[in-house]
Amino acid sequence: MLTYENSVQFVLDQPAPVSLRNFFPPENGFIWSSSHWSEITFEFSATPASRKKSAKLMLDFDVFKMAGHIDGQDVFIYLNGLRVGSHFVTQRTTLAIPVDAKMLKSGGNVLTFDTPDTKRPSEFGIPDERQLGIQLFGMQIRPTDES
Repeated sequence: MLTYENSVQFVLDQPAPVSLRNFFPPENGFIWSSSHWSEITFEFSATPASRKKSAKLMLDFDVFKMAGHIDGQDVFIYLNGLRVGSHFVTQRTTLAIPVDAKMLKSGGNVLTFDTPDTKRPSEFGIPDERQLGIQLFGMQIRPTDES
């Protein structure tokens, strides 16, 4: 379960702490999306003392790119069906996406990544047939200072 006090990390040969759809199994500290769209379903709990009106969805991620061919990828981010972010990603970055804390449910939150520019490394001579979009290292939700 995700709370304001913890985060989601991905560890090689261990099951992911959230439900994943259209992601490859965790590698050494990250997961790769395996399709033009992928989803993470998670439970969330806010302690009564930390109930806030707004929060930040923190995402540490990168995308598949190939120098001279793909400089980056578009990433569209949805939380429970509402678009909360739209970015062209060219390097590893940590986004702090503001969200209304009321959007976060105790169970069944769905974080969706739409990556229309996914590519297979094999298209560039790399022996990897996987279709790669977002490379996610971790996620967390933090309350903002507003109450």
